[in-house]
Amino acid sequence: GMGGVGKTTIARAVYNEISRRFEACCFLENVKEDFMKHGKLHMQTVLISSVSNNKVGSSDISKNGFQVMLNSLGQRKVLIVLDDVDTLEQIEALLGGQHSFGGGSRIIITTRDSQLLSLADAIYKPKILSEPRALELFRRYAFKKNQPTRDYYILSSRAVKYAQGLPLALK
Repeated sequence: GMGGVGKTTIARAVYNEISRRFEACCFLENVKEDFMKHGKLHMQTVLISSVSNNKVGSSDISKNGFQVMLNSLGQRKVLIVLDDVDTLEQIEALLGGQHSFGGGSRIIITTRDSQLLSLADAIYKPKILSEPRALELFRRYAFKKNQPTRDYYILSSRAVKYAQGLPLALK
C-alpha cells in the first residue's frame, strides 16, 4: 500500500495482539532504511538474536552461516514482521532460501511493492479512511475530542480533504 496508509501501525497492532502465541518473535521496523544504514549482516544478527533469545554477533553469522543458524532454531513456532521492505533480496537475506520454521509460524511483510508478495498466502491492502472516519481521526489528534468548536469546522474539513484519507497525514 501507499505510504501513510497505516501498514506499520496495522502490523504492530497484529504483532502486539498475537505475539504471546509464539515461541519466539521479532519485529524488524524500517528494513529498507536499516539495510542501507547498517547492512545485511547487522540485520541478520538482530533477527537471529531476537528469535533465538541469545545475543548473536556478526562474527557468529560469518563463521557459522546465517542459513545454518536460522535452521538451528529447529521447528519453533515464530512470528516475524519485516516492516517496510522494498526488495526481494532483503526478504531472502532475512528469511533465507528454505524456511524451516515450525507449524503455525507467521511472517508478516509490509511493503509498498505488491510484486514482492507474489508468493504470499494472503495479502491485506489497507484502505484510506472515509471522510467521516478521517474527520474523526483528525479531530481526535487536533482537538483531543471528536467535536471541534464551530470556528474550526470548515478548517477541519479542508485539512481532511487535503490529507485524502491517509491516517498518517491526518495525525
